Amino acid sequence: FDVLLRARDENGIHMEYSGGDKTEYIEGIGNLYERDGGRWSGWMYSVNGAYGDIGCGQFELNDGDVIEWNYTCDLGLDLDADSKEAEEWKETH
Repeated sequence: FDVLLRARDENGIHMEYSGGDKTEYIEGIGNLYERDGGRWSGWMYSVNGAYGDIGCGQFELNDGDVIEWNYTCDLGLDLDADSKEAEEWKETH
């Protein structure tokens, strides 16, 4: 989360989030928000190509880690995020 804030500030990127103290939820980056791409859309992060299963504020980085923020339109299934709970979530919600 701290790296995202630094990138936002250094590059003048519009970003909105809610929560705090390691519970941050990214609502929008660059004026693209959750649900803009449909019911199951929103922002997801990956580190070294693997999508996190904890909040971005909880993830501990190591030197050389590569962070990506990607927009999903299908709970990460369209990003091959290996989200085991995504299909179940879609069926029950």
